[in-house]
Amino acid sequence: MNSIQEIDKMVRKRKIPLLHDHHNHPSQYAAFFDSPDLSGVKNKERAISIIQESAEMGKVNVVLGWNNSYYSFDIDDLKKLPPVIICNLSFHGFLHNQKAEEIVHERREDSEILEKMEDPAWMESNLPKIMGFLISIEGLDENRLDSLYDFYLDKGIWSTEDMLLPSEEALQTYVSSGYSERTDFWTVLPTYEKMSEEAKKEIKGIKIFTDGALGPKTAALEEKFPDDVGGELLHTEESLEKLIERIDKEKIAIHAIGDLAIKTVVESLIHLDKKGVDLPEIRIEHAQFIDEKTAKKAKSLGITLSMQPNFSMDSDHYSDRLSEKYLRSNNPFRMLIDEVGFIPGEDLIFGSDGMPHGVKGGLKSSLFPPYPGQRLTLEEFIDGYCTKDGEGSIDIEIDKDEGKIEVEEINT
Repeated sequence: MNSIQEIDKMVRKRKIPLLHDHHNHPSQYAAFFDSPDLSGVKNKERAISIIQESAEMGKVNVVLGWNNSYYSFDIDDLKKLPPVIICNLSFHGFLHNQKAEEIVHERREDSEILEKMEDPAWMESNLPKIMGFLISIEGLDENRLDSLYDFYLDKGIWSTEDMLLPSEEALQTYVSSGYSERTDFWTVLPTYEKMSEEAKKEIKGIKIFTDGALGPKTAALEEKFPDDVGGELLHTEESLEKLIERIDKEKIAIHAIGDLAIKTVVESLIHLDKKGVDLPEIRIEHAQFIDEKTAKKAKSLGITLSMQPNFSMDSDHYSDRLSEKYLRSNNPFRMLIDEVGFIPGEDLIFGSDGMPHGVKGGLKSSLFPPYPGQRLTLEEFIDGYCTKDGEGSIDIEIDKDEGKIEVEEINT
């Protein structure tokens, strides 16, 4: 049964398991739990008002959720604000003002980060360092983790994967608070290599970045963005192969959004396979613009695609910077499942990246996306996104006529 037929026959009420979010960043979301959030704010004046009302003088304030497809901040706007670092919705791309710079320059070890983080090439190459810096500004402790995991449960999320654990110290905070039992940890190689042998045992795998994101126009697409802006391809096939051969963990997650980045990843792995290298278990994170030919090669290599149904909405959000070709080819779930044979829950898994968190946004984007090729059936969503261990359930109501999802009750 195809997804369109299912929507026509869909039951209005259903009980589904709680979610396991395969791609999230609880360390950063916990640290920024009380930070000003501009998610969904489409008016610059309203955004400025939110920052002025909720940020504090005398400290650097991390501001989340800015979508630069709605508005930009100029120098005069930034002068009106308390000391701020404003994060693009995707956490790829940042702005800061002079007041924040003056405070940060007192921390000499961090001054280079603030000076360079608005350079797209440097920012994408040093994103883990930037995120560790931002988390250190707000701090990560057990109380913040308590707040975040309560929030997750309210959104229908039981367990998750931290795709960018910043440090061994952060890991110990999870362990002491008990949330390590509901979290799988990934980190980048430099962080992993600094960890104790005991801490390394808690790391599920190593994260590699090969491009940026759509928000700051740094995703490595084969076509350029408007204004002749090209994305940031962070690895050649050769450099990626060398990095993979250095890693001694059995699992690797590779961030690749643009079609050029995805092809680079897959061709690198094909070359390593032909050389007789014993490949680790590979996940491609996001894979938004994977084409059928590349998908078939990935399938033959046993690669898992870790994707975000809510990123189908990028076909609406970023119509200012994507051609019709890319708007339609974003998150090609029907092609991946029906034509190539990826199986939700096996080699096709789902998460949110926290944009937004939870079952409601994920389900709406899955069942009622901008384009038919992005649709998932309810059963595919459950197989690829939900827990298997009976930790609890979610009562949902689906309004197929209005294209709405209601969460009636979270049962734990």
